Amino acid sequence: MKLKEKEQQFHPSRLTLNAIPAHFLEWLVSSRIKFLNDMKEGQPMRYFAAHLPVMATWRQGDSFPVNMTVKGIGLIPKAKYLQDYTDIFEAAIVEARAMPWRESLHKRIEAVHRLYQNTDNFDPAILGGLEIFEGKALENLRENPYSSLLYVGMSHTPQGMQYISFQVNGKVEILQKDNPCYRFLLASRKLFEFDKFHLYQPDYPFGYLINVVEVRDKSPWSRGPERK
Repeated sequence: MKLKEKEQQFHPSRLTLNAIPAHFLEWLVSSRIKFLNDMKEGQPMRYFAAHLPVMATWRQGDSFPVNMTVKGIGLIPKAKYLQDYTDIFEAAIVEARAMPWRESLHKRIEAVHRLYQNTDNFDPAILGGLEIFEGKALENLRENPYSSLLYVGMSHTPQGMQYISFQVNGKVEILQKDNPCYRFLLASRKLFEFDKFHLYQPDYPFGYLINVVEVRDKSPWSRGPERK
């Protein structure tokens, strides 16, 4: 079943199965492009909502079984593009490290723009991120490999500002360092590891691949009369 057909079928319950709906995918992509453009223009960095959802994991038997944390989670290229864009990112990192980091910014941004210029480059059925602190979330996922992500942000439309919110429920695979998706996620992070909006980390012991099971649209809407 095609993505658009899924959206139409489950619209009454605001539920989509097995893939991120097109309008949410577009928000994730356009938000990344805006963030990169702001960096290039020297604009003050703002909270990057489309990259930092709240992740909820569970542990059976605890008094407070739900653990919540903010994780850097990104889109993953389709399998046929994964190697190519990993190579592009890694080549940009090597080139950047041979020159002053700040001067390499445009080259690093251009590498990411090549991927984000087309939403069709991404697999809407998966998301990914890196583990840093090996804390409660990792402990829970080893016992129960399911997680929920909550995204909350705003979207600029021809009709004005709109709030956007959705919950991604997925099954999580813990990635080892030899996994191709881990290599892509690591390269994505290292492109900007020394920029001010990141806290530098010496290592990322694992990655996460989140296989989308369902997406719940939680965007608010007005229940009152429109004002003219």
